[in-house]
Amino acid sequence: MAAAADFPVPLAYALAGGNVFTHDGLYFLSYCLPIALPVFLAAWLFRRLSDFNGPIPKAVTDRLFIWPVVFTTACLPSFPVMTQDIWFSALWGEEILQGLNPYYVPFTPERAAAFPFDEVPAMMTYGPLWAVISAGVMAVSGGNVWLTGLLFKLFLAVAWIGGLTIIRRIGRTHDEATAAAGLVAFGWLPVGHIYTAGEAHNDMAMVVFMLLWLMRLPSGDRAGPLALAASAACKYTSAVLVSVDLLYRFRKSRHEAPRSRLVAYILRGIPAAAFFLAVLFLFFRSPSFFDGVRGMSGWQWLQPVDVVRVAERLLGMEFAPLRWLVRSAFAGFALWTLFMLYRRPTAENAWKAATAVMAAVVFSVATHLWPWFMLWVLALAALVPSWWFSRWIFGVAALAPFSIALFWRYEKGFDPFYTKTLPALPLYLGATLFMVWMLDRKERAAVAAWAASLPGRLRIARPHRS
Repeated sequence: MAAAADFPVPLAYALAGGNVFTHDGLYFLSYCLPIALPVFLAAWLFRRLSDFNGPIPKAVTDRLFIWPVVFTTACLPSFPVMTQDIWFSALWGEEILQGLNPYYVPFTPERAAAFPFDEVPAMMTYGPLWAVISAGVMAVSGGNVWLTGLLFKLFLAVAWIGGLTIIRRIGRTHDEATAAAGLVAFGWLPVGHIYTAGEAHNDMAMVVFMLLWLMRLPSGDRAGPLALAASAACKYTSAVLVSVDLLYRFRKSRHEAPRSRLVAYILRGIPAAAFFLAVLFLFFRSPSFFDGVRGMSGWQWLQPVDVVRVAERLLGMEFAPLRWLVRSAFAGFALWTLFMLYRRPTAENAWKAATAVMAAVVFSVATHLWPWFMLWVLALAALVPSWWFSRWIFGVAALAPFSIALFWRYEKGFDPFYTKTLPALPLYLGATLFMVWMLDRKERAAVAAWAASLPGRLRIARPHRS
C-alpha cells in the first residue's frame, strides 16, 4: 500500500497507511458519512413518493415539513469550517457601519483578524440588499463574533423555513403528492440546511424572494415583481427570471392590445425597478462596482463541460465543439421551455421555464459550481418534482457536497484536474443514473419505445426488402 502514494489521485494518499483510519481517511469518513445518510434517506423517500399510488394524506406532508425544520435547528450551533463566507458578509457589513463602501474598498487584514478568518482582503461580491442586511446584522451584534454568527444563521434559517412553506403552499395548488415530493426534494437534502443554517451562505436570501415571486406570479399584482427585484438585489443571478415573468404576463393578457399590455407591464414593474435602483445606488459609484463579481469569473470547477475535459485528458484529444455543445445545451433547453410557456402560459410551464433558465445560469453561464449554488435551481425544481429534469437536478444536488471534498482537502499541491475537473464525471453521471432510476414503469416503457424508434427516425436502420 505504500506504493499508493505514488499515484497522482489525491485520495490515494488517504489509503497509504494501509487502511482508511489515517488522518486523511478519517477526514473523508467524518465528512462523507454524515452527509451520505440523509442523502440516502431523501432519495429513498423521493422514490417512494414518486411510485406511491393513491392520495397522500395532508398529515404526511406536514410531517415531511417538520423534519427539515428540525434538521435546520440542529445545524444552528455548528461552526463553519469548510468555507468562511459568513465572515466575508460580517466584514463588509462592518465596513458600511464605518462609512466605507465595500464594493470599492476591501476590508483590512487587521480587521479580519478579529474573526476566525484567514482569507485575503476582498471587495464585496454580493448584491446591495445583502449589503444592507449585513450592515444591520453587524449593527445589532456590535461586532461580537458569536452573536454575529448566530444572527446571520437565524436570518437565513428563517428564510429557509419560509422557502419550505412556499414550496408546500404552491405544491398544494396541484395536489398533496406534489407538495410532499417537493418538500423532500428541497428540504431533505443536506445541501439545504447544512449550507444555510450550518455555514450561513446567503443564497437562501435570494431563493426565498424568488419563491415569493413565483407564488405571486399567477395573481399578476405588483408584489411579484417586487419580490423578484429583492431576490436580484441579494444575488444578481435571479434577474434572468424577468424573462419568465415578462413572457407569462404578456401571454396571459394576449387578448388585449399590445400597447395596453406593454403599459400594464411597465406600471406593474415600476415599484420593483424603483426598489432595485434605490438599493443599488446606495453603493454604486462607477462600473468598478462589479469588479468583485468579475474577479470570480476565472474560477473553474464542477461544471458539466468538465466531463468533456475529463475525456480530453484521458484520450489526449481536444473536443472544443463538444464543450460548446454542452454549454449551449442548457441555454437551448431554457429557450425551449420559454417557447412552451409562450404557447401555453400556465403556472406549471412557468415553473419549468424558471427552473430551466436558472439551470442555464448555474450549469452554463457560471464558470464554477459550489454545492450551495444548487439551492438556486433546486427550489424551482421542487415545484415540479415529477418532471425528469427536476429529478436530474435533485441528483446533482444530492451528490454535489461529496464532489467538492477533494478540492477542500487538496486545494494546494495537487494537479487541479484531480481536485476540480475529474469529480465532475461521477457527479453528473450519478445524477443521470438517479434520474433514470426515478422513472416509473410507464416512463421507462416510453423511453424504450423512443430509443427503439430512433434509428428509423434518423434513417440509420435499412428498410427491409422481401
